[in-house]
Amino acid sequence: MEFKQPELLYALFLLLIPLAVHLFQLRRFQKEDFTNVKFLKKVIRQTRKSSRLKKWLVLATRMLMLTALIFAFAQPYFPAENPEASQSDKLIFLDNSYSMQASGQHGELLAAAIQDLIKNLPENEEISLFTHNNEFRNLTAEELTTELQNLDFAENSSEFTTLNLRAEQLLKHSTGDKDVIFISDFQQNLNPEDFSDASNINYHLITAIPENTQNISIDSAFISNRQASEISLKVLLSSSAEILEPVSISVYNGEELLAKTAVNFEENQSTQTSFKINAEEIPNGIVRIADASLAYDNSLFFSLNKLKPAEVVVISGNIDSSFLSRILTPPEFNTETFQVDQLDFNKLNTADIVVLNELESISGALESNLQSLQNNAVPLVIIPSENIDQNSYNNLLNRLNAPIFSELQTRETLITELAFDHPLLTGVFEERIENFDYPKVQSYYDVPGENKILSFQNNSGFLLESNGIFLFSAALNSENSNFRNSPLIVPVFYNMGLTALKTPDLYYETGKENEINIPFQTQQDEVVHIVSETEDFIPQQRALGDNLEILTSGLEIASGNYLLEYKGENQGYISFNAPRTESELEYNIPQEAENVKIYSSIGSYFNEIKAAGQSNKLWKCFVIFALIFLTAEMLLLKYLK
Repeated sequence: MEFKQPELLYALFLLLIPLAVHLFQLRRFQKEDFTNVKFLKKVIRQTRKSSRLKKWLVLATRMLMLTALIFAFAQPYFPAENPEASQSDKLIFLDNSYSMQASGQHGELLAAAIQDLIKNLPENEEISLFTHNNEFRNLTAEELTTELQNLDFAENSSEFTTLNLRAEQLLKHSTGDKDVIFISDFQQNLNPEDFSDASNINYHLITAIPENTQNISIDSAFISNRQASEISLKVLLSSSAEILEPVSISVYNGEELLAKTAVNFEENQSTQTSFKINAEEIPNGIVRIADASLAYDNSLFFSLNKLKPAEVVVISGNIDSSFLSRILTPPEFNTETFQVDQLDFNKLNTADIVVLNELESISGALESNLQSLQNNAVPLVIIPSENIDQNSYNNLLNRLNAPIFSELQTRETLITELAFDHPLLTGVFEERIENFDYPKVQSYYDVPGENKILSFQNNSGFLLESNGIFLFSAALNSENSNFRNSPLIVPVFYNMGLTALKTPDLYYETGKENEINIPFQTQQDEVVHIVSETEDFIPQQRALGDNLEILTSGLEIASGNYLLEYKGENQGYISFNAPRTESELEYNIPQEAENVKIYSSIGSYFNEIKAAGQSNKLWKCFVIFALIFLTAEMLLLKYLK
């Protein structure tokens, strides 16, 4: 115990005064002789004894009262256990990841943590706080309260190692102990096991615990098949717990309902479904489910732009190629046919798909251009003539890492085998037919290869696919084959043409360094904006030939649908979604260690810090003691005879 006014303790010497007075009053009585009456002597002895006891008790209470008053004025106190605790710099981390949308005992975890924090913020101190996507430095409680009330969820969350580095940066000017109040639900993707490795910072962990960990998530969506006016949209879903009831799932374009169905979850707690949607363009696509847990993964935004026609270049030998122009027609395709000696190489180098129709040989210049196109993932269809220069063809095929032509077979052969599971034939047949009017050829080349789409009756390949190259082993002119008259001719060539349609991604993930190529040209001083109802920002961009590349690194983009705007005009649509890493709801609360301490609530932490940083003042206790002794003295004087 210590005193703020220890000099007042000298007043204790004044206690000698009442002691002296009391001793003076206890002087001996003078003896007087009385009649020898036994009863009277007894009363006198009792009176003397009670008077002596009363005076000693009064003296004790009076001196204790004065002592208590002197101690009260000297202001005694017990010193604080940690005087610097309440005055040290405070750094708070508040987890605002999407997993904090889960419901706890007091409602949504993030909202409850914010209210608890606002209620317990110490006044008259500057506090720093950071989240996954924000930093607030040296704010008063009032200023921080305003920021907390406007706090929203972060599109992307960081692992603990990253958060620890940010905490070190924020505390680099701190001269005392480095303490961080860490408020989180400690989901597994935070990697909370790394806390014990951060020995340079003392972490005070406050856990936000959800009551229910069941959650259904829309994980992804993609186009499994696309034609001019119809798409097959496949959606993948998952659940963190067993779901017994069917779950309704809908697809919207803005407020317009495009399709709706219900899905059942399998034993592995995942499922998928497909939608057939008749639409050339979906600017504001949303896949939506109803789930009471996390809200952010109940919707998945996507956008579908109109197809840009694929540029088809047909290079023909001395043969009619009009059947290709009749199959590869607008609006999906712009087809141009060139004789080999009249080829426009500028057109060739901008092609989306190239067809070599029965050329007898491949020139060196054509070979170089075709290799360059393959490096840019441009599909190539090769239909040989009946008399080819095998050396020139095989030189090209070797450079393209494709199967080569070998011996010419000159016997009539039927085309009987179809690879129904190959993407080129998917959806062509309602069922796997065993017998139909097989097309035939009069001659063909042996082409060794594994990925056969159509095969002869002797299992030799008629149409093979390798590295984006579709290779026929026989000429298709009417003298050599009746394949042009077969029902297969249209779906085969149409689907080969569809491989050239550059279908952009339906959406992109926020927080990633996306490189988005748009078939659009801009002027030197003009830029493309990414625009929504509430946002308008300019991403990094650069021109790449006829395309524009947009880079999203460093941008904080919220999930949603956006316009690509150029000179005030709409040039297309783009969508973003937060990654689904927060949907798993798997938790791992760290163990206490030398630098890690766990608290049940924000209030319990601040109360402990406040108690540790304050001294215990005792003067009130001594005033109470003085009153008690004064009361005791009064009672003794009144009732003790």
